[in-house]
Parts: sequence; structure tokens; C-alpha cells
Amino acid sequence: MMMTYRARQSGVALIEALVALLIFSLGLVAIAGLMAAAVKYQTGNEARLNVSAAINDLSERLRINAPGANGYSGVIGGARATGTGYQLTETYSEQVAEAVADSPTDCGQVVCSPAELAVFDLASWKNILRTAFPGGAGYITGDVRSGFDVSVMWFDKSAVDEKGAAVQQASCTGKVKDQQTVSARFCCPEGAEAPAGVRCYTARVLP
Repeated sequence: MMMTYRARQSGVALIEALVALLIFSLGLVAIAGLMAAAVKYQTGNEARLNVSAAINDLSERLRINAPGANGYSGVIGGARATGTGYQLTETYSEQVAEAVADSPTDCGQVVCSPAELAVFDLASWKNILRTAFPGGAGYITGDVRSGFDVSVMWFDKSAVDEKGAAVQQASCTGKVKDQQTVSARFCCPEGAEAPAGVRCYTARVLP
């Protein structure tokens, strides 16, 4: 009888050890999941913090180079301007595929015309977006009269589900009901052709 009791005791102890190991393993899995989620959301939060700085950078470039910004409207002191000003209408995929955005003239080293400075500013700004955001890119439309709609785009892992489909991704529309929603601030310009997982923030900039 004594040996049977001890055998039962040993069996219970083994089961307790296995249960404790299972609980510990589940705890480790949960912690790993929390850490992965924390890293994912931290990346998204850092990107959102950088948005304001990126838009402010572009707005300062526009204000400093008002004649270059005027290149789009075609009016500089009554004369028709050359260049496209601060228009940036390449699609998201086209910008991401570029190795490095480059300008034919380095306006940091030589004196440039307003049109050349606009090209240089856009190239510099695109490289800033690449550095500050995961999959960073930009999209700019408008003119000096009505203002420029400046969009900062970046890839956000939290914006896609397990199957890679977009989660609450809105497209910018001209409908009043769409413009009044919270998601309208984060919608992506239709011309940018932003794929699933890309977040956008758009602001109106007046030179």
C-alpha cells in the first residue's frame, strides 16, 4: 500500500509540473505577441509624429521659393514661368521604386533659378520622407492661388490584416459627407494609387 501511495504522489507531481510548464509556455507566447504588437504600433506612432515636421519642411521651402512655386500657375511678374513648380504627382509605387531621388542641379552648392530650386527641393523632400518613414513618399497638387494639398504617405503594418487587406483605408473624394469624416484626414489621393497598408496624411499649404 505504501508503494502505491508514493507512486500516485509521483504521478500527481509530474502532472503538476507539466501543467506549470504549459502555463509558462503560454505566458511566453503571449509576451512575444505583445512585444510584436508593441513594435508594430511604435513604428506607426513614430511615423505620425514625423508627419508634421515633414509638412512644415515642405511649406517652408514653398514660402522661401515663391517664384518657383509660381511655376505651376505660370505667372511670375506678368511673365510666363517655366517648370512645374512643386507638383509631385508620381504614384506611390513609382516613388518607392526609385533608388534615391536626385536633382540635376545641387542648389546647396550653386545658385539656382526658382524652377531649378523647386526641383532640388522636391528631390530633397522625397529623400527626407524615405528616411523618416517606412516606405515614405509624397504627393502634391495645387497652385499658389488656391494652395497646395501636401500628402505624406508611408507603409503602416497596422493598416493591413493577416491576409494583407487594407484596414479602414479611405480614398480622398470630393463628397462633402466623406470630407467630414475623421478618416478623411488620413485618406490617400486617388492619383497616388496607394496600395493596401499605406497611410496618408494630407494638409493644405499656402505659400
